[in-house]
Amino acid sequence: MPARLLFLTLMFGALATLSAAAAEPGYAEKGAETCIGCHDFGDSSPVHPLLQGAHGASDHEGTPMAERGCEECHGPSAAHSRAPTQVPPAVSFGPRWTTTVARQDGQCLACHGDDTARHWEGAHHQQQELACVTCHDIHTIRDSVLQPPGQAEVCTLCHKEQKSGIHGLSEKVHFNPACSSCHSPHDSKSPHGVMLDNRSEGCASCHNLVDMAADPAVSAKATSYHKVMAQTDKTCLGCHVGIAHVAAAGVAPLIAEASSSRKVTLFYPGQSDSEWLLSEHPGSQPLRQGSSCQQCHRGDEAAMGAALANDDFAPATRDINVRVGSDAGNLVLTIDWSGAGTEQDLAVMWGDDGNDELARAGCFAACHSDMPGMTRDRGQQLDKYLLASRLQERQIGRPPVVRDEAALTTLREAGNFAELWRVKLQDPVTVESGVLLAGIDWHQDSLVEGTARFNNGRWQVTLRRPLKPLPGGLAFAPGREMTLGIALHGADNPGGKHWISLPLTFATDGINTDFKVD
Repeated sequence: MPARLLFLTLMFGALATLSAAAAEPGYAEKGAETCIGCHDFGDSSPVHPLLQGAHGASDHEGTPMAERGCEECHGPSAAHSRAPTQVPPAVSFGPRWTTTVARQDGQCLACHGDDTARHWEGAHHQQQELACVTCHDIHTIRDSVLQPPGQAEVCTLCHKEQKSGIHGLSEKVHFNPACSSCHSPHDSKSPHGVMLDNRSEGCASCHNLVDMAADPAVSAKATSYHKVMAQTDKTCLGCHVGIAHVAAAGVAPLIAEASSSRKVTLFYPGQSDSEWLLSEHPGSQPLRQGSSCQQCHRGDEAAMGAALANDDFAPATRDINVRVGSDAGNLVLTIDWSGAGTEQDLAVMWGDDGNDELARAGCFAACHSDMPGMTRDRGQQLDKYLLASRLQERQIGRPPVVRDEAALTTLREAGNFAELWRVKLQDPVTVESGVLLAGIDWHQDSLVEGTARFNNGRWQVTLRRPLKPLPGGLAFAPGREMTLGIALHGADNPGGKHWISLPLTFATDGINTDFKVD
């Protein structure tokens, strides 16, 4: 049956079941028919695969389409149907609006809380503020994370050490068992516990103990040990711990151990502005829910730079060494790198735990589609700004509205701004600081002092700033987690054509951060 005809058949079957729901207060007058009137914009509409999947089966009791249709998951949304560009659905999963993680998950758990997700509360992924829709997509015929061949692709967005596959044999990756055959994504049960429940299902999908016992390549000692697998309290991990991915001690933690110095890879960001990151980027949902770029992209800097660079931009990445120390009540930041003597400037952007935007996106938090050289550049010559300073995001025909001065003052007092340090590297070397919120307000007297030296093909920049609170600046208080982003402009790459870091974290004691004071 042609796709369009199949969609219409499914749609009218679904609509026929929704007349009762449409009469409920707060719900759209014609139920799903109202939703589909706008959201069916061709074969690429996400409505099509939804209706063809399990959630769209109107003839199965308990599915969304057999109950209230779209509003079974999105909540009573009559107000949204009357003003679709101004009012969000009662429960929105993105991309334009995002309801809280707890509210989103509540919709899913209302049906799924008694089966696979019954232990979700307090689970590792739940504690990391991941939502059900971070991994699952119901607007598809087959959810990738539920299909063994596609599951690893979803999981390794964060769990990068496991990309090489079982035993590190990348050529065997298509034969690997599903991640969930050894790991439980919906609770905190260890792989050992999962494998006790399923009798080492993941290993047994390839390794047949009976066949191995008859294989002359398997030693008598190994065959003898394998006999203990007849006992229900044994798993393959009893002897083969760590072998599924790499040696147990070789798996890098998702949260890096704090260090006073480390190499940081800067990469070319292309035209990746805040608007794109929060709407069209595949990771927009976790970002809107509070995740950081680091959570998915740690270790991907070189690959991202290469993918975004073009023939007019080289190299795609730059490696710098960053060291954080203290001296006589001052924070001392030292950055050195190999480069040309014609480098233009180095910038460091700081935010504290009151600045959610910077914590999630680092330098990207201050880059927008309407800035010079970006996707919606209209010649307004807008400088960097944080979205918190705007009453609304930019829309076609509707420029962003900046909050009044009273509201901006409240944001500054709450610490919802960034402190920007900039070092102009060309003679004379100058160091300046400013507040980044509705734009950049440079301090009359810089909060930062510093030096920059170029010798034998290497730059070294040292910056000093008091740790104590300063007027118009942040407080680098002991134990307080800070976010920093670093940008480098070369000789021939002005504006957005620079290299930047992912958001990095710092605390003087270094608990769960990238950097600490030495």
